Parts: sequence; structure tokens; C-alpha cells
Amino acid sequence: MRLLYFTDNNSDHNHRFLEKLAASGHEVFYLSLAGAPLPSFWLPRGIHLVETSRTFPRHTSPSELEVFLPELRSILKDLKPDLIQAGAIQSCAYLTALAEYHPMLAMSWGSDLLVDSKKNSEWAEATKIALAGSDGLFSDCDTVSQRARQIVPIAPERLVQIPWGIHPGVFTPAGEKTQLPFHDQDYLFICTRSWEPIYGIGVLLRAFELAGKREPRLRLLLIGHGSQESEVLNFIEDRELEDRILIPGTVSGPDMPRYFRSASAYISCAESDGTSISLLEAMATGLPAIVADNPSNREWVTDSSNGWLATIASAESFAEKMLLAVKQSPSARAEMSFRNQQIVEQRANWDKNFPLLLSAYDNLLAMTRTEK
Repeated sequence: MRLLYFTDNNSDHNHRFLEKLAASGHEVFYLSLAGAPLPSFWLPRGIHLVETSRTFPRHTSPSELEVFLPELRSILKDLKPDLIQAGAIQSCAYLTALAEYHPMLAMSWGSDLLVDSKKNSEWAEATKIALAGSDGLFSDCDTVSQRARQIVPIAPERLVQIPWGIHPGVFTPAGEKTQLPFHDQDYLFICTRSWEPIYGIGVLLRAFELAGKREPRLRLLLIGHGSQESEVLNFIEDRELEDRILIPGTVSGPDMPRYFRSASAYISCAESDGTSISLLEAMATGLPAIVADNPSNREWVTDSSNGWLATIASAESFAEKMLLAVKQSPSARAEMSFRNQQIVEQRANWDKNFPLLLSAYDNLLAMTRTEK
């Protein structure tokens, strides 16, 4: 099969898909609205890059992306893929729907349906066009699937719902830790989400400040960057939290497990999520997790069983959950660690889940051929 993988960013998540596709036996082409990925060896061996004359920042409005439509049509005419996997919904899936190319498997990134589809009338209309123009939808959780069905009818056989999952054996409690400038008695929270409004970085900082006034052992490890970097750094400096909040800068993928092993618990204040890879990585490492009480997170975290659910956008609620985590007994901590490792092993094994996507490709092709 000749597959075109069409995306609007060159993220680690896309790289994970391409690694698997490179070993699938299919002829795979990679088209990114962000342009050619850097460094050049980012693209797995065997994946063919489709070069473009234009690039676009992520979250460019649907109407602004329409200038790419003639070039996309030309690419599709030359390439003639048997199947297109296109996402995010309002960018690549939208453009593919406008190009009227089939079959197309629309791929949701979670926030595109849970957040972006509600931005305004333009984004709502682009969402509807993309979903209506697709032949199937790839979703990673119930919450995203249900949201899509609220917008357009989707037959069950055309819905591919698979948790993205993580590679087994990479994020584990056993192994090397990163040496950090903290003491053994400190309780270290780790957050690996981008510093963007959607991920609640401001809520996290306020929650940490509140909880830290009652528990001096609290420490915070912020791995990431983003558009709110100046706000983050100013908050830390103004509150004189430099000795309690550590920002190590960019951390490469192979180094990330060591940072997780150095932490006591994971925390994310993102208001909306699909299946969060960061959460799965933390759970696989055996960390209890504090996350926002939204439907997607409730698919993975049960309050007080393997972590805690905090009220969305409430620094006070997150602070209370942080204090509960610190008060855990060693035995309760061990039980949570075991539960989280088991959950990931049973439900989020990327090696086991990915073949389901390959089977979905075949099913979608068969259905569309029958309809011709």
C-alpha cells in the first residue's frame, strides 16, 4: 500500500508513528505543513519526504491554510496514494477534505476536537467539513470519539479508537536516575507539558506556591518550553522560588526516563486532553499522577487509587492534591506505583496497539473499494 502521512508538525509523536510505519512493509510518504523536519536524520529510514514550497506554523487558521490547496492537489495527483492519514482535523484533514481525495483517515490530536473545534464559527465549520469529508476517524480515547460524533455521524466500523501507547521497557521504575540538586527528603513533582495556556502552566505554578507554603519539602521539575516562558520565569523570580523549581532546559527523548525516575509524582494542569503520552510515561515509571478532572483523564486515573483528579483550572484544588500526595505512606505509594505500571502494560503497549491501526488501514481500503 502507498500511504501518505500528512501532518502539521514535526513532533516526537509523529516520529513514533513513522518509526512503526517504516517497519510496516508499506510505502510511506511524509508530508508536513511545518516543512522538512530537522535534523535530517529525524525521518526514519524508508520514509519518503514530500517537499513543499510553503510552510505554516502550527494552529494557523483553516482559512489561511487554503492557499496550500493547489499544491496539495498537485502532490496528490503525482503521488496517487492508496490512503491518506491526515491530522490535525482543522489543518491537514480539512485540506484533504477540500481536495476531495479518498480514502482519508482523519487523525485527531485530541485538542483539535476538544478545544479548537469550539474556538469560533470558522474552526467549527472546518471541523465539520474535515470529518464529513473523511472516510474514517482515528481517535485515541472515548472523549475524543464522542466529541466527533456530536459534530457528524460516524459509523462504528469507521472509527479507529486506539490509545497511542508507549514502547514497553523504556519508562520503568528500575534504571538510572538524573542527579538533581535536591535532598532525599524532598518531594519532587515533574511536569513535562509545554508552557502554553492550554496546558495550565500558570495554574501549576500558583498551585505549587500555595502548597509549598504548607509543605516546605515540595519541589518542582519543569521540563519544557513554550510561548509563556517569560511569564514562567518571572513568576519564579518574583516569588523567589529558584531553589525549589528546577528548569533543566530541553531534554532529549532518551534522557526523559531518568528524569521521571528522579521524581516522586507527576502533575499536569492541562484543562483538556486526549490520551496524554506524558501521563502514560509517568504511570509506566510507577509515579502517582495528579491531573485535571476531565473525561479523558478519568479513563486512566481513578481518584485516590492510582493518583488524584483536581478541579479544572483551580490552583487551590491542585494544591490540595499535591499535599495529599506528600502525605502518602510508603505502602500506599507502592500500591499506586504497581497499579499504574499494570494499567500501562495492559492498555497502552504501543507494540501491541499499533498493529490494530494497520488492520484499520486494510478495513478502510476494503470498505471504500466496495463503495466504488
